[in-house]
Amino acid sequence: MTRNINTARSLVKGARDNDSGNNLDRRREEVAVSESVAVGRPRDGRIDEAVLAATRELVAEVGYADLTFRAIAERAGTSVPAIRRRWASKAHLVHEAVFPSESVTSTSPGADLRADVRAVVESCLEVVGSPAGCRAIPALMGEMMADHALEEELSARLMSSGWESLAARLAQAVERGEARSDVDLGLFIETVFGTTLVAIVLRGRDAVDDAWVEGLVTSIVDGVRAH
Repeated sequence: MTRNINTARSLVKGARDNDSGNNLDRRREEVAVSESVAVGRPRDGRIDEAVLAATRELVAEVGYADLTFRAIAERAGTSVPAIRRRWASKAHLVHEAVFPSESVTSTSPGADLRADVRAVVESCLEVVGSPAGCRAIPALMGEMMADHALEEELSARLMSSGWESLAARLAQAVERGEARSDVDLGLFIETVFGTTLVAIVLRGRDAVDDAWVEGLVTSIVDGVRAH
């Protein structure tokens, strides 16, 4: 997805687990139904939060391949069916757990272009370099490359998270005369995310330090700055 700064204002507006059920699952299911999924009643956000937190913990502990809905349900205190009603697949669940809504692009506005870019880079590093991110992201990328529909769906979700906020701040940088008006917003995000991911894979998380962040920020700012 590519969007230019010229469109920023319009942007501002504008493999299931094979677990067999048991009595514990059935009891948990009854609780989940009574709390959140009865017809006409709102979904209980506490279950969502517990499942997402359990997913982050477990994927960091066991990795993506060995992660199961049953283990997540036990850690979260809910049931496998309750999880399946909320997320279409393990990939969907892990993607939302690792990349919470507005996790990367909804950072608070900085004083200038450099501060904004640094905030985005640091937020991306926090997500990609987290224990859950390091274990889950390579596996998620493999699944997305093998399933075009999944790739489109998860990419769209990631790109939409906080997109308007980032677009607005880059538009403000254009108005201040700090950034060019033809900056490609999609390429900006891809540069931050891709560079951070590759650096962690090649260097290791501990080597991606403040000096590395400062170097990437300088490179990006030099690329988008108005001349």
